[in-house]
Amino acid sequence: MEMWNVVVWNDEVNLAAHVSYVFRRLLSMNRDESTSLMLQIHRTGSAIVFSGAREHVELLCFRMRTYGLDATLEAA
Repeated sequence: MEMWNVVVWNDEVNLAAHVSYVFRRLLSMNRDESTSLMLQIHRTGSAIVFSGAREHVELLCFRMRTYGLDATLEAA
C-alpha cells in the first residue's frame, strides 16, 4: 500500500489558536502536541501532519481545508 502525507502550510490568515484547535479536533492531539506542531509550521513554513492510506489522507486534507487551513497531499 502506497503511503501519502498531509502537509499543512503556514499562511498569513489563520491565527495560531485556530490552527492548534484544528489539530486537536481532527488529529486527536493534546494542547502541547498541537501547539508544538503549529509552531513548527510557523517557523519552517510547512509540516507533515499525518501519513496514511490515500483515501484517509484525502478525507483529512479536505476536512482541514474546510477549517481554512492550507493543506495539500503528497506521496510519502
